[in-house]
Amino acid sequence: MAKITKQAIEALPVGKELHEGGIIYRKGKTGGAWWVSYYVGTQRKRERIGKDPVVTKKKALKALTARAGEVVQGRFDIARTEKAPLFKDFANKYVAWSKGNKKSWETDEYRLNYHLTPFFGEYSLTDITPWIVEKYRSKRAENKPAKATVNRELGILKALFNKAILWGKAKENPVRKVKFYRENNTIVRFLTENEARSLLNACNNFLKPIVLMALNTGMRQGEIFRLQWEDVDLKHGVITIRDGKDGKDAHVPINENLKAVLSELPRFDDNLHVFPGMKPGAPLNNVHHSWKTALEKAGIENFRFHDLRHTFASWLVMEGVDIYTVKDLLRHKSIEMTIRYAHLAPEHKKAAMERLGGLVEKLTDTEQTQIAETEKTSDSSLSATA
Repeated sequence: MAKITKQAIEALPVGKELHEGGIIYRKGKTGGAWWVSYYVGTQRKRERIGKDPVVTKKKALKALTARAGEVVQGRFDIARTEKAPLFKDFANKYVAWSKGNKKSWETDEYRLNYHLTPFFGEYSLTDITPWIVEKYRSKRAENKPAKATVNRELGILKALFNKAILWGKAKENPVRKVKFYRENNTIVRFLTENEARSLLNACNNFLKPIVLMALNTGMRQGEIFRLQWEDVDLKHGVITIRDGKDGKDAHVPINENLKAVLSELPRFDDNLHVFPGMKPGAPLNNVHHSWKTALEKAGIENFRFHDLRHTFASWLVMEGVDIYTVKDLLRHKSIEMTIRYAHLAPEHKKAAMERLGGLVEKLTDTEQTQIAETEKTSDSSLSATA
């Protein structure tokens, strides 16, 4: 039985194994992995310990010794030694769960399919360490995404591992030991009037009414996609958002611009959604391609669909709408979530200060006039006495 040496590993063909006692090294296409082999009674157990170089021969020996001790002491739990699923396979199960339990499942699916699974897919869940998660974060930074975007992706990864632990497919959550980026929520991206005009001109006929609804209502993307015609009351000018983010129904006013947009949209017998998806009865689930194309055509950078909601709020503030009304229209739970919009337009603050200055100046002029009148009266009295 050959020993597992560095030279032997280097010479080992892909798909072949080296054995040394109860330790096994198997070389795969993406690197090697360490296994241990032992008996539980008359049943032979073969357990994958981890990938090289995260797991070394020394660590594999320790794992084998630990398993032998558990067997002797009667503390062995075979469920803990079951082979962990690959990330890509468990991600599919997580998305299936998300579809039945989360309103934001489309976002989960998108971030898993386009970012997380391409990086973690071939790892088993037990092979993903905090260091590997840090490598993902560093690699994502190369494309210069917003820090909040990376944090949302790490948040999904963390939630996925929590489910894996709950379902007995992982032992620990590596994301818990990774520090998220600090986000500056006071910096809000919103469209200028010229940018908005360019964006609307760049939208195709499919995307334009969706963008107009976001700009006119501040509704979230998922709320727009799920909206059905029965919840649109054009006569009374109200949209009802069923089971909103806070779990409650909400009511959003319809202005004349949006009323005209909605009045021109087609309705279908086999789909009750305002913006129907491709399948009968299904809602629209994404506008990624049309959105990206419109932004490129309009020459707008660093702008997400959710920033249309920020634009809605920013424009209201710049038009002089008080912050508490903006809070109600955005359906924020607390004023702290809305207050960040109060500082977005310095020129409007300056205009407000100028108006205040005019008022103070008027008061000053009045005071000076009164003083002059008093002095004039006093002079007249002195002249009459003389």
